[in-house]
Amino acid sequence: MKWPLFLLFACVLVLTSCVKEDSKNVEQDSIYTIYELFYNQNADRTTAQATFRFGGPGGTLLKLSSPAISTFDNDELNYNQVLGFHQREYAGLKNAGTFTYTDLNNDQFTNTTATIIPLDFPDVDTLDAGSSFTFTWTGAPIAEGETVSLTMDGTQQNNFEIVASSAIGDPELILPASKLQKLGQGNATCTLIRTHNRATVDEGTSKGGRMAVWYTVTKTIYIKN
Repeated sequence: MKWPLFLLFACVLVLTSCVKEDSKNVEQDSIYTIYELFYNQNADRTTAQATFRFGGPGGTLLKLSSPAISTFDNDELNYNQVLGFHQREYAGLKNAGTFTYTDLNNDQFTNTTATIIPLDFPDVDTLDAGSSFTFTWTGAPIAEGETVSLTMDGTQQNNFEIVASSAIGDPELILPASKLQKLGQGNATCTLIRTHNRATVDEGTSKGGRMAVWYTVTKTIYIKN
C-alpha cells in the first residue's frame, strides 16, 4: 500500500525522532511548534494537528504537560501517545481555523491557518500511457505558497510516480508519457493534493514554527498501454 505525500512526510518525522518527552522537562522558550489542518475528501473528514518539538523541527517530540494546552477553534487537541502529536477530527470540511497554544509559563500563542482551497480530478477515467496528458484539475489555479501534486500508484511500480507544481497561476499538471508507462497497465490509485505551506508562524517561541493546510482526494484511474 502506498501513502500520500503528507502521510509519508509525517511518518518520516515520527520515525526519525521517536523519543518523546514531557514539555515540563524542557525550557518553554525552546519549543518549536507545527500546526497542520488536513481535509480528506473521500473520508469527508478534517483533522487539526499540533506537534511540539524541543529545539527545532527535528527535535524530540513533546507531550504537553498540564496545565499547558493546545486548542483548535477552542476545542482541546488530544494527545496521540503512539505518534506523539496532539489532534482532533471533525466531520466534513473545516477550511480554516485558529490554533492556540498556552505553555507552562502561561504564555499564549495564537495562529490562524490559511484557507483550504478545494480541488478535484478532471473527468477522466482512463489515461493512455502512449502520450503525455494535460491534467487540468477542477478548482482554482495555484496560489502563492501552494503546491499541487498528483501521486500515481500503478500495478508495476515499487514506488509511485509523482508530478507536482508550485508555479503561481498554474491550472494543470503535465503527466509525462515516461511516468505513465512505468505504472503498468491496469488500475492506478491516484491521490491529488493541494498544500499551502508557511515556513513561519505569527506567534511562537524564539524557536519559531511552521504551518500547513492540505486538501486531498483519491481516485482510481485505468492506465492503458
